[in-house]
Amino acid sequence: MNRAGPELLAALAGIDTPTLCNALIVLDPTLRGRQYTLETVVPARPDTAPFTGYALTARIVSSEPPRDDHDTLSARRFAYYAYLAQAAGPALLVMEDCGPRRGMGSIWGEINASIHKALGLVGAVTNGAIRDLDSLPDGFALIGGNVCPGSGFAHLVAFDTPVEVFGLPVAPGDLVHADRHGAVVVPPHLWAALPEAIASVLQRERRLLATVNAPGLSHERLVAAWQAFEVKRPAATPPVSGDTGGKGDMGDTGAAGDAKRT
Repeated sequence: MNRAGPELLAALAGIDTPTLCNALIVLDPTLRGRQYTLETVVPARPDTAPFTGYALTARIVSSEPPRDDHDTLSARRFAYYAYLAQAAGPALLVMEDCGPRRGMGSIWGEINASIHKALGLVGAVTNGAIRDLDSLPDGFALIGGNVCPGSGFAHLVAFDTPVEVFGLPVAPGDLVHADRHGAVVVPPHLWAALPEAIASVLQRERRLLATVNAPGLSHERLVAAWQAFEVKRPAATPPVSGDTGGKGDMGDTGAAGDAKRT
């Protein structure tokens, strides 16, 4: 499995997912509309900080009773715990509720979150239900699809397999960055260039906001600041079809794409 360097992990630790998305399309404009969740997520805590890790994956069903007997389910559960325990960090779990009615019961409460934290995971992203919001362990980030008081029929059906949550496909070993906005898969071919791109995006946003928030903003100053904010695509990267990178399109700031606070 590919491993990111400490510089990238440090850069990701300080940013939210919208900033990461902006930096990714600076480097590769074809990533517009890809590599991130497309549906609303529910953070267990409103102040959930960004978290990053290599994806461990699992699938559950919460809306139907298990078809396997107790011994089979127990063996699968304990094999799953072994899978978690052997993972090299930083690691997080991406769990898909793949039943006909997702989120009908929660597998994510105080006990399961505490187990995953104790086994070394930094957090989890699931399209299924979460609960026990007031008693979840500190230091474990949890993003869900809904809040539900009951467990329903929630049971593990597979692990270490490709999953999809909120419209985002995730494979075991993918580098995932998540926060209360959603989750992003970080493509390996951009790892080396990403810290510099993140720093550039943050610097450009600070400069633009300094002008916007200063007293006496005029149309002329705004136009000049916005033009300085825009970044042209690298010459080696052709525009994607239908995207000219044109100025004046409020949804496109050139290679930087849609600035998150416009």
